[in-house]
Amino acid sequence: MPCWPELWDGFKRALPTFELVGSVIAYVALVTLVLWAPRVRKRWQLVTDRVLGAVGVVPLAVVLPALLFGALLASGNPPPKSRIVRSPDGQEAKLTYYGGFLGRDYTEVTVQRTGCCRHLAVFSHAGPSWFDDPNVEWLDDQHLRISYHARPTDPQHCEGQIGDVRIVCLSHPWPDGPSTFQTAPNEPTKP
Repeated sequence: MPCWPELWDGFKRALPTFELVGSVIAYVALVTLVLWAPRVRKRWQLVTDRVLGAVGVVPLAVVLPALLFGALLASGNPPPKSRIVRSPDGQEAKLTYYGGFLGRDYTEVTVQRTGCCRHLAVFSHAGPSWFDDPNVEWLDDQHLRISYHARPTDPQHCEGQIGDVRIVCLSHPWPDGPSTFQTAPNEPTKP
């Protein structure tokens, strides 16, 4: 049985890509039509169409190689890795690690409640990492602990609570520095 909220979220994430591809296809079709100019009989209209078509090819000569180069860079990323940790009552905490280009790694932890199909994001970290670094463990049915390494400047987010599940995030420094204990974004950090 499909999880409709997750299918809708996936569609919303893919929509900008579809819009970009559709726009490029429409632009190429328009430039081709202007350059080809079927059914134009008057010479001045034919010359005008050819000039406008040639001017329209210039942005394509710049944009298409840039899009192809960006797609090649994006395709070089390794596939995401994930592992699932289950609580005693069957709730799932799924850690997903996206190894990025030039250290642009992204780690996310989602929780799926028992009897619910939707995964709720409870933790995210953007910065240098590896798949085995974040330690995700259920202390009991209502407490999830996530410990990881991060620099103070790395973008990170930890939800304090999802329903009756309390999330505790413990950040360890990379080289030297104090560790932080984070329970919610607006609560003060404790040493």
